[in-house]
Amino acid sequence: MKNIFKIIMLVSMGLFLNSCYYDAFPEELDPVDPSEEVSYQNDIMPLWVQCVGCHNGNEPPDLRDENSYNSLLNGFVVPNDADASILYKSLLGIDGVSLMPPGSKWPNSKTDLVKAWIDQGAKNN
Repeated sequence: MKNIFKIIMLVSMGLFLNSCYYDAFPEELDPVDPSEEVSYQNDIMPLWVQCVGCHNGNEPPDLRDENSYNSLLNGFVVPNDADASILYKSLLGIDGVSLMPPGSKWPNSKTDLVKAWIDQGAKNN
């Protein structure tokens, strides 16, 4: 009887100790420094990786690397005015523009980066 009790205690302790874990928090980008120039190639284009599954030429804007900049400036981005840009509104899901990506809003660090790029003139740098 004592052996069964020891086994149950060991199994219980093992389950208890292995059930404790910590979720890793998603990495946040550093806050955008308004004095630093945002690079389309280095900062913005990598954000489209998760978007290319849908926006691959079949659904506008075409966010494939070779087409993304020209496609965005063809009606989705108003340089120097993020608040008037469909791209920025879609990331926030405001003013009647559907939230992109559907069902999951980006962290503020990413939307702030896109906003800074647009407000800095949406340069292809």
